[in-house]
Amino acid sequence: MRWLIRNLSALTLSLALAVTIWVVAVTEEDPFEEKQFPAEIPIIINNLPEGAMIVGNPRLTASLQIRAPLSVWSSLTADQLHLQANLPDDASGTITVPITFVVDDRNARITNIVPDSIQITLEQIVTREIPVRLQITGEPATGYKLGEAVSAPSAVTLSGPASAADSVSELVVSLDVSGAKQPVAETVSLTPVDASGQAVVGVSLSPNVVTVSIPVEQLGGYRDVAVKAVIEGQVAPGFRISTISISPLVVTLFSADPTVVAGLPGFVETETIDIDKASDDVEVRANLVLPEGVSIVGEQTALVQISIAAIESSITIQHDLDIVGLGLGLNAVTSPTTVDVILSGPLPTLESLTPDSVRVLIDLLNLPPGLHQVTPIVIVPGGVTAQTVLPATIEVLITGPGTPTPTISETPTRTPTSAPSRTPVRTITLTPTLAPTTEPTLTPTATP
Repeated sequence: MRWLIRNLSALTLSLALAVTIWVVAVTEEDPFEEKQFPAEIPIIINNLPEGAMIVGNPRLTASLQIRAPLSVWSSLTADQLHLQANLPDDASGTITVPITFVVDDRNARITNIVPDSIQITLEQIVTREIPVRLQITGEPATGYKLGEAVSAPSAVTLSGPASAADSVSELVVSLDVSGAKQPVAETVSLTPVDASGQAVVGVSLSPNVVTVSIPVEQLGGYRDVAVKAVIEGQVAPGFRISTISISPLVVTLFSADPTVVAGLPGFVETETIDIDKASDDVEVRANLVLPEGVSIVGEQTALVQISIAAIESSITIQHDLDIVGLGLGLNAVTSPTTVDVILSGPLPTLESLTPDSVRVLIDLLNLPPGLHQVTPIVIVPGGVTAQTVLPATIEVLITGPGTPTPTISETPTRTPTSAPSRTPVRTITLTPTLAPTTEPTLTPTATP
């Protein structure tokens, strides 16, 4: 005991030194770091009085300064940090509340909170029922009248802070019925307004939309009928009518004697539009043929647009092969010497083709002597497409100077009676008719 008493100070110093050494060792291995957490943390409001709500836009987040070992920082998340503002039991009006905190990881410590308190304003929630006022704008179409507008429901429950809810004088529904010819039934949003007609924000409505129904009736002596275009004549050979459009499609007729318009058919005809031998689109503003005592409300004519297109067709021609690009001093023999070409396009264009309108080239540019398979190049006028060439490739034997030209036996080809499946063909389309006097050197464009 005496020894313990004599050496107590030495033992205490040794223990403190050991603890210090241990702390230093741990700190060096996992040093502490103090810095700001990268995300702001939401503040939870507790003990909110019943029937009250927070108004305005108080800041409900705070930034935190945290001290923790590096190992803790690597796994620390926002879910481990909790900020709270606990309201007093008698809270009302505008109050300042300090922020308290809790950290799930005991090795982390919050050293600073910004802000460390929040100022909030509390107001009582007011709930009341307010009738809906319909605000109808615009006029129906000529010859129509509106019935009584009805909203469903006719009143809506409003709730919100007293300062906002008490300022609402009515709920307005705005609906434009300009040009209406049919009964109106639309779902429309509500707008709460104060006594001066200004919109009020910060309140909620249940429901926040209503359905507005307005009957629309046609007046006596008026009637809507369709417009029918009267067309005579035949378009040019090789062409057809693709579409006919009329504007307006429906017109409103009027007669002082309602029985006259009631006895009309459901359409009114245009004056006769002549399209005889037409090969291009026709556009006419035509008058409408009306019975005596009947007039049109609004535009007195109808715009008739007739689209005329060439009839698409196809033909098969047999054509000789033109060799181009053959090296100087070389000879070439093709097998076969002719091909069948299936062309498609507007019928008038196909019927106007001449032998010089189409060329089938065998391009031998940079090919050495020997036996080759070459894809024909078809040159056709604009608007025409080479669908298929039979055969799809041509056997060409190229020989050098002094080499006897061999004879290649040809297998007779037949003209197909129906269009076969499409084979990739290199095609060059020219707008003018190509009739060169010398053999050109061509760079073909591949078109599948």
